Amino acid sequence: MIPSTNCVLITTGSFNPIHPSHLQNLLRVKQYLENEHQPSWNVLAGYLSPTHDSYVRSKLGDSAWIPAEDRCQLCEGAIEHDKLSSWITVSRGECEWPSEFVDFGPVTENLCDFLNDTLVHQDKFLKHPLRVVYVCGLDHFNKCSYLERMAKQKNMACAVVFRSGYNEQHIHQSIRSTDVIYVKLEKERDKIVDISSTQIRQYFQNPTSRTTDIDQFIYPNVYEYMIKNYKM
Repeated sequence: MIPSTNCVLITTGSFNPIHPSHLQNLLRVKQYLENEHQPSWNVLAGYLSPTHDSYVRSKLGDSAWIPAEDRCQLCEGAIEHDKLSSWITVSRGECEWPSEFVDFGPVTENLCDFLNDTLVHQDKFLKHPLRVVYVCGLDHFNKCSYLERMAKQKNMACAVVFRSGYNEQHIHQSIRSTDVIYVKLEKERDKIVDISSTQIRQYFQNPTSRTTDIDQFIYPNVYEYMIKNYKM
């Protein structure tokens, strides 16, 4: 394995609450980079980075937000449930940052700096630089132009995962001119069930409108938490 092809993945978001698609995106990118991307990249680790309370609370309101400590614990439970703890972990730096909200760009760039400046050059803990790959869905890519600029930085990349219902024109233009990686999921599209944290919250907010369809996309620990603690 060529050292420069080693990488770590990071995805940010509210995770309010976490659902299977969050972890599936990391897994899909890992599988793509190691088996389909040319040349192949070796994924050493994946990180979930929950957003700071100040942003989540202001966006969702007092009745809908889940405190960061709880969101982190729910993420850890989901990782254990999916048996992915050997390579995926929760990074608490973003949600515990004393200066409150930090956007995904600085979070990813700071991780890259830490891995490549501190661990490689200063402490000599790592022998070779690592590429940091920011993972997001097609919806996030379409509304955040900064992702393309971030992907051009040294030792960084962006992997975008297809999401049903979102236009692919921009991503197809981008992959021809930048280092953005597109995981198209062409063989899986008919089987993909789109789910969101909003739908899960609404499931508990409106018990009379519940359907059994969404149950299978709620982690057991998330279901238990929402029943006991989520006041809508």
